[in-house]
Amino acid sequence: MTAEVRCELCDLPRTQCEHGRTAQQAARAGTARVLISPQGLAHFDGCRHKGDDPDMSRWGELETPGAWIRLGNGEQLPATGGDRPDRVATRRCADCVDHGPW
Repeated sequence: MTAEVRCELCDLPRTQCEHGRTAQQAARAGTARVLISPQGLAHFDGCRHKGDDPDMSRWGELETPGAWIRLGNGEQLPATGGDRPDRVATRRCADCVDHGPW
């Protein structure tokens, strides 16, 4: 039987504690698809700001390694694909920072 890894800070299983969730979010953010809105705002795929509309004709995509962290450090990053490769991400969506990636 495999022993469950517990958090050294709160003694809950790492899969259930806040500290584990933060680490998992950071790991997923490094590889998650990032979308650039027409306003230059970077969102994770699935953010509620995009809504259910499947039309991506005004959005760019960003597949640059470490893009999410770099945007958080104030860098501006150009799109690497999507329907609007001329988009530039200038900042991150606050909801995606707090809750994403989905």
